[in-house]
Amino acid sequence: MKYLLLFLFIVSIIFISNGCDSGTDSKSISTTPPVLVYPYDNDSNVSVMTTFRWTGTADIVSIDLNPGFTDPVSYTVTGTSHTVSDPLSSYSAYYWKAGRNIGGTIYWSDNYYYFRTGN
Repeated sequence: MKYLLLFLFIVSIIFISNGCDSGTDSKSISTTPPVLVYPYDNDSNVSVMTTFRWTGTADIVSIDLNPGFTDPVSYTVTGTSHTVSDPLSSYSAYYWKAGRNIGGTIYWSDNYYYFRTGN
């Protein structure tokens, strides 16, 4: 009986220290933002049907004519790339950034990139 109680005590300690995989666990979630890859910063002659690329996890890509992103066109994305569904304007300058949405907070890429389209 003494050994059974000791065994149950040890199992309890292991269970408590390791936790479980229930929905109420408070495991940390990485808030690392995506890193922009393409179009490159200061790139020119970019296709009006360009494919944006990044590393890491992104849920949203925003494109704007203004670096303040005051009137962005935003796309919900998955994976590490997204091709625009409507062509961008020819011979125009754009800014773009990518973000990761965690619990309603968007963790944007550390920077935004500027590029110019061709025809």
